[in-house]
Amino acid sequence: MKPWGLGLLLAAGVAGAADDPDYVRGEEIVMARCFLCHGATGDSSSPLYPKIAGQHPEYLRKQLRNFKRGEREGADMRKVMADLDEPDLKALAVYYSRQPPTRGNSSYPEMRAAGEAIFRNGNPATGLKPCKECHGDDAGGTDKTPRLAGQHALYIETQLSLFEERKRTNDNEKMHDVAKRLSIDEMRAVAEFLRGL
Repeated sequence: MKPWGLGLLLAAGVAGAADDPDYVRGEEIVMARCFLCHGATGDSSSPLYPKIAGQHPEYLRKQLRNFKRGEREGADMRKVMADLDEPDLKALAVYYSRQPPTRGNSSYPEMRAAGEAIFRNGNPATGLKPCKECHGDDAGGTDKTPRLAGQHALYIETQLSLFEERKRTNDNEKMHDVAKRLSIDEMRAVAEFLRGL
């Protein structure tokens, strides 16, 4: 494709988004209440907050609903979500799902290699299944599982610990079993691998 062809495609995508009322409403909500933690495009710069750009819209909607109903822990999120209705949640999911995801920087090649082995093959010695079975070969996620590619390593480690301790119960029950089969070093290695995707 010619360089100018890519520019035309990108411009058409932006114009198409501007014509979508859900996208427009989602952007309004983001600029009013979400951008301080998640960034204007869902590319959070703080490892305390997840990157949500490029997540599947149905997965995002479920998480937003769970926060709103108190089914997922997060006092700050519950406050932000309190007066949003279902169309608002859909609009947010549409907006963030259409933002381009970014890759993180992985600084530890040996740890990254160990994490990739766990992600792709699991750990037969502990009965751990490969992460890719649910999250996809490229860790892109689905409507039921999150996109993990490019996610902050600290955020992934934190969520795995919450699953292990059964403090996060709003998602797939399998994650409790997965997390308890991972050592702390394995959690860190997988998180490091995913950060660099």
